[in-house]
Amino acid sequence: MKPATHNLRASAIRLKRAYEEADERDGTRVLVDRLWPRGVSKDKAHLDAWMKDLGPSDELRTWFGHQTDRWNSFRERYENELRTPLRQLLLAQLESVARRSTLTLVYGARDTSENEAVVIRDYLLGKHPESGQSWDDARDLLATIGVVAAAHSGAQATISTLRLFVTPHLSDRLYTALQALESGGMVRRSSNGWQLTSLAIKQVRQLSEAT
Repeated sequence: MKPATHNLRASAIRLKRAYEEADERDGTRVLVDRLWPRGVSKDKAHLDAWMKDLGPSDELRTWFGHQTDRWNSFRERYENELRTPLRQLLLAQLESVARRSTLTLVYGARDTSENEAVVIRDYLLGKHPESGQSWDDARDLLATIGVVAAAHSGAQATISTLRLFVTPHLSDRLYTALQALESGGMVRRSSNGWQLTSLAIKQVRQLSEAT
């Protein structure tokens, strides 16, 4: 049995539109929309990660359409979608960040009270997501590289940013784990960080489709 864990402080998680200026109070900034906010450059967004797979499915997003009378049903359906293995892994990473520093969930919707970031925040404050114990470290790290690289120009992930999201036991040997992925043809090193290869991108896509 897992030891009891104190709930997160509500003040540890902030919500912010992608069109608002980033500032130092934001801490770690993570975009949780499935679609990139229109008209915002990656450099201007100042994101640490883009967890696009955390966003609601296209079908659910289209059905909701930010119609107030569908909000409660949207919340329920979206929470059900959050139970998939990859989303649980990403939620566990967000929870870990929020326990160590301020976490800002970034979203693009005009409605500031009825959007997926609100659901994610409330989920994190009320539940403890599973980090996917059946997953091996390689798949965990590939998923993490994917969300970090997606937020940056050149699709590269730096060691310092990866350390914000990987589990503590993996953080202690992160460079060794990256070298193992490099040897297996899953990542390549560049002057500014690490990139997923086409083979790794295919595997990450398969993870996102797992239920």
